[in-house]
Amino acid sequence: MTALIVIGIIVLIFAIILNIRIRAEVKFYGGVVDLKVKYFLFTVFPFKKKEKKTKKAKNTKSKRPSVTEETAEKVPTAEEKDTASEEISADKTEEKVSAAEESDTESDEKAKPKKEKKSFSERFGSISDIIEKVKVIWECSAKGLKKLFLHIYIDGLVIDFRIAGEDAYKTALNYGRISAGVYNAIGIISTLFRTNIRSVDIVCDFDGKKSVFDCEAKISIKPATIFSAVFVILFGLLKNIRVLTKKSENVKDQPDSNEAVTV
Repeated sequence: MTALIVIGIIVLIFAIILNIRIRAEVKFYGGVVDLKVKYFLFTVFPFKKKEKKTKKAKNTKSKRPSVTEETAEKVPTAEEKDTASEEISADKTEEKVSAAEESDTESDEKAKPKKEKKSFSERFGSISDIIEKVKVIWECSAKGLKKLFLHIYIDGLVIDFRIAGEDAYKTALNYGRISAGVYNAIGIISTLFRTNIRSVDIVCDFDGKKSVFDCEAKISIKPATIFSAVFVILFGLLKNIRVLTKKSENVKDQPDSNEAVTV
């Protein structure tokens, strides 16, 4: 009985942990991105850096080493000059040998026969196999992605754009393009995710010289939703593992037209 109570308590704790939402606060003001990720009462990102205590460096006087008779430069003798000339000649011979070896390797690479180009039927067959595998992956992951997208919440969406410029004609064109793009993007986002819009303000400022793009949003999702969506996708992929790992059938080699056919 006590074992069942302990198991029930553990399951209840995991259920509570997985159903607490992960919240991401994204802000873009003055060209600076501010991202914070919170889980329950804790800030997951960014991490708080511990301030290290700075120690005062001791001022040490730099002492120049005294020049002695042993460290003084010596005049090279005749024997040392001969050895140096021999080393230079040896280096030159080594360079010539390496250059000859490189030229031999280049000639060998040129002499190698070129790889035969694949025929159009072989290429088309490989492309069709890739398309089939992509379709299978999409069919397996469609349910999981749909479940994931429907449980992502976007709250407090704020868009504050101020379109400015010196040329009034270009400013008006930019205002029309940006406003059309923003409203179309909001429509797509609203169909994919559950979105709550606080304010959208796009203004055309003919007196200003620099455009301003400010926005913010809060995105939240449950960890349980992520795990369930990943499980659905992986289960579908494992179910169709044979189709995904199937090798493409090579096209049979046909006899050349130039060769004579014997009956």
